[in-house]
Amino acid sequence: MSEIAKVSLGFKRATYIHIILTFLLILIGGYVKAIGAGLSCPDWPLCYGKFFPFFDGGGYPYTPWMIFTEWFHRLLATLLGFYMIIILIMARKYRYDYRIIYSLSLTGLILFITQGLFGAITVIGLLDPLIIVAHLGNAILILFVEMMIAFYATIHSGNFMNN
Repeated sequence: MSEIAKVSLGFKRATYIHIILTFLLILIGGYVKAIGAGLSCPDWPLCYGKFFPFFDGGGYPYTPWMIFTEWFHRLLATLLGFYMIIILIMARKYRYDYRIIYSLSLTGLILFITQGLFGAITVIGLLDPLIIVAHLGNAILILFVEMMIAFYATIHSGNFMNN
């Protein structure tokens, strides 16, 4: 019988960073909604058919700051989706010894993909309140799953009380 490998400190830290960035993403999403910038990029996945529309002074019906905040929200969400893929790849190492870590990481990626679809539907649906609530609810669920991954990574890291 082989000894069970401990979860690496690098994986544990990666999960903590992902939680912090996801929390910031949720705050930025709230800010986008609060300043009325939810439709400042009226198409998806681009913004006015461009990658960087806030640099061209195109006379849009929103301020460059509003466009930038919505664009940045989308950019950070995309980057965090790729980060979730990295976490899933890292979690693959633990799929036999700590199946829960791998299962939660896979669940997190599925929720991130769903979140991207909710984001697209939010824009296409012209900020339908039910879609906005679903988008926020799914974001909170993602945060919960990430916290569970970090929890299990921490308790199986062999240094639960130290780092």
